Amino acid sequence: MEKVVVMSKQSSMMDDFRPIMPPLVRLLAGIIVLVVIQAAVLGFPGITQFIPTTTITIASMVIFTIGLVVAGIVLKFGTQLSDSLGETYKGYKTWTPLLGYLFQMAALLILYTVSKPLVITFFASAPWAYPLIFLLVALAPTIKVVVRIVNALEGHNTSKRLLTN
Repeated sequence: MEKVVVMSKQSSMMDDFRPIMPPLVRLLAGIIVLVVIQAAVLGFPGITQFIPTTTITIASMVIFTIGLVVAGIVLKFGTQLSDSLGETYKGYKTWTPLLGYLFQMAALLILYTVSKPLVITFFASAPWAYPLIFLLVALAPTIKVVVRIVNALEGHNTSKRLLTN
């Protein structure tokens, strides 16, 4: 009799998370690198000086620029993370739009925070206008995600197709 050697592949806990790791690593690494760059740049001497003929400091411009890049990273890699999570774990497919929405709102919150020092002088006479603009911008994705989730939970197909013979 021959002895059959069966080699089994042992699965680890990391195998379950392997599909979502690349976007998660990109997201975290991008944010960490940019936060470190921001901390280093804001330590430069003279960074708190005003830009000539404006009321804007160099530091606020640096924070805005880095914050803009961070918001882009959060938006791009966060939505990639939510999509890969939905593709990997079919049970969470319905909730993928909600996770993508959370990353969109995080990117909007970052933009709101980093642009406030730059535009506060423009909205001095109407301080309510700046938050209202961001509220209106956030309203469109909010309505979209609520409609998608309700349709998915009710079992409706979110994309309408025209059937032709």
